[in-house]
Amino acid sequence: MVSRFTRLSMRMLLLGVALLLSPWAWAASPLGAYNIAPSSVTVAGISSGGYMAVQLQVAYSQAIFGTAVMAGGAYYCAQNNEAYWGSACATGNGVPVSSLVDYTNQQAAAGTIDPTGNIAGKPIYMFSGMLDTVNYQAAMDDLYSYYQSFTSTANITYNNYTAAEHAWITPDSVVACSYLAAPYMNNCGFDAEQTFLGQFYGQLNARNDGTLGGSFIQFDQDAFCPDSNCAAISMDSSGWVYVPQNCAQGQSCRLLVALHGCSQNQETIGTTFVQYAGINEWADTNNIIVLYPQTINATVPYNPYGCWDWWGYTGGNYALKSGPQMAAIMAEVNQLAGGTLQF
Repeated sequence: MVSRFTRLSMRMLLLGVALLLSPWAWAASPLGAYNIAPSSVTVAGISSGGYMAVQLQVAYSQAIFGTAVMAGGAYYCAQNNEAYWGSACATGNGVPVSSLVDYTNQQAAAGTIDPTGNIAGKPIYMFSGMLDTVNYQAAMDDLYSYYQSFTSTANITYNNYTAAEHAWITPDSVVACSYLAAPYMNNCGFDAEQTFLGQFYGQLNARNDGTLGGSFIQFDQDAFCPDSNCAAISMDSSGWVYVPQNCAQGQSCRLLVALHGCSQNQETIGTTFVQYAGINEWADTNNIIVLYPQTINATVPYNPYGCWDWWGYTGGNYALKSGPQMAAIMAEVNQLAGGTLQF
């Protein structure tokens, strides 16, 4: 039997190879359609991807049934003014949570986002490292306070007691929990993916620690962006999806949207997040398709680190259902579900 340490070492070797491979070495294919079970679409994200996960959850609460947020923050925290509110959102100091709640209710009443009642009762996983020097723990505390206006704390699992830096937490990394560096994927001695997937979907089959049986598919992302031009909204022309073999053969499956953080897109770190975030191993044995949308680093609009839009660089509607990145991701979700979703 291969030891876990050896498996991790092999993964890190492969990770290094992945960084050397151009993410454009594969030809992008049209995104397929699968048998997605009703009420099974969930979302997870880190850093800017955590903010985007919250935005998707709140704006599309009718379609999203579980959310995992690592080092993100409250909905509409930057209020379309990153220069003024960006530092407050990152530190959690001076964030007007009650005003963000009011804004959410106003938008729901106007119909630009789904009714907030859809948020109640759905599972939420939150992680904030005690050593996070990028997105301070107080920022996630603000999110926790925000959530309490829309759901019971009984539905929220909040890990705010781990000595972690700013990173996606996975047991498949050999990077120390307290380390801050690319690719921002750290091992803190527990399996966060098992925790939030268990919250979303109940009892899980054991993860696949061997060769995965499914397929990584690079798909044409331009097909889902305005004017078929993802670059105009700082999204890549291609994204990734992991499809377990059972799902490819037509069995009923669930769908998780996994959102990388700043400086974690394929342009910057290749397929490292796509392959080694620790999600696919659980997905493979539990009939979960994993969608990995991708950003690009851009000058126009100004987004040099490939962050998801949580402050307004794509326009003032960035956190609403009409937000261009939001709509593109949900169009991908609907395609994977065979056009069966209502939102």
